[in-house]
Amino acid sequence: MNINLNENLNNAVKEAVSKTAFQFESELSRVFQTEGRSLDISWADYKNDKYFRNKVLSGFSEKKLHKTTSLAQSFSHILDGYKAKVGTPVKYAKYHEFGTNKVVSRPFFKPILDYFVNENIFSKFLKEALENIQE
Repeated sequence: MNINLNENLNNAVKEAVSKTAFQFESELSRVFQTEGRSLDISWADYKNDKYFRNKVLSGFSEKKLHKTTSLAQSFSHILDGYKAKVGTPVKYAKYHEFGTNKVVSRPFFKPILDYFVNENIFSKFLKEALENIQE
């Protein structure tokens, strides 16, 4: 019975890690769909930005962070036992997250991380998984 309990606990933790990573990835996509308005994230407007106006004139969309949607569609998660990595292989993501001398920051990762920590998202998924063991 002890082996079964340990296995159930291990599986519950792995399930909580998996659900947290999946939810985080989903929230990243939602931030882009709402142009940063979800989870009380507020992205600055580009309308008075000379750099942005020049980008629009060269074919970029007026939507924030949208030209090819490569970044918005690039988020994924990788599970490794009790760990998960959520992110993007798109190299310019950091410029949007933190800004540059030409581009105003449009944070998407840190606000979601803060939300997950403040709302105890992992703990909620773990509690749910542990309750399923008892059933």
